[in-house]
Amino acid sequence: MIPYYFDIETYSILNKPDPENDKIITIQYQKINLKTGEPIDKLVILKEWKSSEKDIVTLFYNKFLKIGKDYKNKWKFVPVGFNLNFEWEFIIAKVRKYLGIKLSSKEIYYDKPRVDLQPILVLLNGGVFRGARLDKFSNKPPDNKKIKGWYENKLYHKIEQYIENEAKAFLDLLCKIIKNIHKLLE
Repeated sequence: MIPYYFDIETYSILNKPDPENDKIITIQYQKINLKTGEPIDKLVILKEWKSSEKDIVTLFYNKFLKIGKDYKNKWKFVPVGFNLNFEWEFIIAKVRKYLGIKLSSKEIYYDKPRVDLQPILVLLNGGVFRGARLDKFSNKPPDNKKIKGWYENKLYHKIEQYIENEAKAFLDLLCKIIKNIHKLLE
């Protein structure tokens, strides 16, 4: 099993996410140790502005999702993230658009292993979904609304810095959860 921190950033003209029409501007992943939550490789950021949305989606698909009939391949990319359904719906829409491959949510995330911290944060938030955000429970910067402006103004270095800070905050929170999970078993 190879776990990876996994996230995407998107660009939307509207303020409501739309996997069919919004653009994936980055896909980021980092190999991690799921026993500790610590990174064991560098953060990789696939950047749409360096090539194209089609290129980054195709690269990601070929590296991690093209599993064929080999059952063991589904374990070569185990995503670890927050609200992973969001990422997968975008990936599904873009793989269909650019590669003509119809993936279903069942194939992509129901039949594959994954670790999503969203339900844990809902519990930490008193069982309430509203406010169960990563920035509330970690050092994640709350700047994600600024990404649209940074992208429009070609301030790509700010987007990259945001992504690096977000990944670090997520992994720090994951480490803290893993380190203290044994207390639940006592």
